[in-house]
Amino acid sequence: MFDIFKKNKITREKRFWNWFSENKEKLENFITSDFSDYSIYNRLTKELQKYNPLLFPEITINENDKFVLIITPDGMSDGVIPTQKLFDKKPEFENWIIKKFRQPTDEIGLSFDGLDYGSSDIKIDYFVDYEREKVDIKLLINNYNEKDKRYESLAWLYLDHILGEFNTISKVGAVIFEKVNEKKEKDELISILELRKLIDKELYKAST
Repeated sequence: MFDIFKKNKITREKRFWNWFSENKEKLENFITSDFSDYSIYNRLTKELQKYNPLLFPEITINENDKFVLIITPDGMSDGVIPTQKLFDKKPEFENWIIKKFRQPTDEIGLSFDGLDYGSSDIKIDYFVDYEREKVDIKLLINNYNEKDKRYESLAWLYLDHILGEFNTISKVGAVIFEKVNEKKEKDELISILELRKLIDKELYKAST
């Protein structure tokens, strides 16, 4: 009798994906709407955080008119394993692409809570720690205001989207934020994209 209960038990992963399947048409309508009603997105967030409170959904549509769901732990290392577990159990959904973590891109324009600046406004000083297999970085941001935490939040978003969220979580060590120092030689500093290439060369390829 107990074996029957075990067979009929729905896993937490399956419960989430069942909900997603039942509501994906509403999500599609939301993505192609004027975004005046966020109720279905808020429900998606609630269902995902029932699975794990560290996870967040990002939904969009790509250049091929495919809907995209990104499952992100929002930079939290404790959310990596839950993200991977839920992703590994995903079924296939017509017209949908499911991704884990914010994916690396060469360039992107972002804003946060009314603050806008480009990734080109961020320059990076760095130290590669081969023993820890991490790179410690100092982010020098144009017009940085340490009292306005939006500057740091937006910089983290740029790291996630240009390095890729998994790289940010697993390969970036200590992070310091500072205003751009005019005395620092420009050729000593690198961009976020150059940091991604450095991580690939120095921390991935060096360990293979």
